[in-house]
Amino acid sequence: MKIAVIVIACLMATVASAPAARSLQDDLDDFVALLPLEDLASLALRYLLTDEEVQEAFLYLQGEEFAAVWDQFFALTEVRDLLNYLEDAGVPAYESLNAVAAFLGLPALKPTVRSLRTGGLNGLLDEALALLPHEELEALFEDKLQTSPEFKALFEKLQSFEYKQLVDLFENSAEVQALVQKLRDHGIDVDRIVELVKAFFGWK
Repeated sequence: MKIAVIVIACLMATVASAPAARSLQDDLDDFVALLPLEDLASLALRYLLTDEEVQEAFLYLQGEEFAAVWDQFFALTEVRDLLNYLEDAGVPAYESLNAVAAFLGLPALKPTVRSLRTGGLNGLLDEALALLPHEELEALFEDKLQTSPEFKALFEKLQSFEYKQLVDLFENSAEVQALVQKLRDHGIDVDRIVELVKAFFGWK
């Protein structure tokens, strides 16, 4: 599961082209280069076409309730600060997130100038994790912390994230609570995922 956290942290900031000089984007691209993107895309498409639970989840992501969760999450000052940090480091974070927003029909955050059987959301997550090169990703992660000041600065930025804002969002948002309950109803161990992310970044 540690690898899943690494991948999530990197995919939050992955995108398009990198500048000629070595940068944080180059570090993130090194992680992306290890991912079997075509296999992951094929897996996601297969589940979307054949798995009723994944289809329902996709429809939920296009609905009003998730749109409210999206707006509330990205209204947090800590989240906005992180996105601005990435932008200042040359990573087009808003562009990437707005591509997701456009795909799901959500508001833009910032104007842009294994077997054929399926197993629901847990099955999709399990199969996606099975496709990842765990040892290579973890080794690259440790290497970047030692050799790249830009990547280390990003990780330290994530470590200093004010986790309490997320707790407050959960406690005060009926839509976020509904989203978490839907994940639990589908067998997703939300509490374990939260604890893994907290432990990875050292959030208290």
